Amino acid sequence: MKRVLVLFGVLICMLSFVACDKATGSEAPVTSGIITRTEEDKIYDLTEEEVKIIADIIENGTWNTEGTAECANDCKLIIDERTYYYHSECGTFNDKENNQNLPVTDEEKESINAVLAQYITLGLE
Repeated sequence: MKRVLVLFGVLICMLSFVACDKATGSEAPVTSGIITRTEEDKIYDLTEEEVKIIADIIENGTWNTEGTAECANDCKLIIDERTYYYHSECGTFNDKENNQNLPVTDEEKESINAVLAQYITLGLE
């Protein structure tokens, strides 16, 4: 009987840890990101704050699922192992793997371009 009570107590403790973890939303935040110009090999690491700015726009945007946009991409971003191409002039992300595009607002484009311009020359040369 004592063994059953001990096992029952251990089970309750384990379930409470799992429930507590889910309640606090301890999902791993987006933290890694790199950028490069599409025709160059030099890679730049983005800071956590910069990754968060861009990742929030990507995650909260409305993706067009009819294919990638026809614009020319001038940079490539990899955020937590997902690759996106971006055209800084029109403010459009292309996700070639999922065949979709995300046009951003003018305000979002300014934020993204301000981050990227610290590392690369924006626009097509």
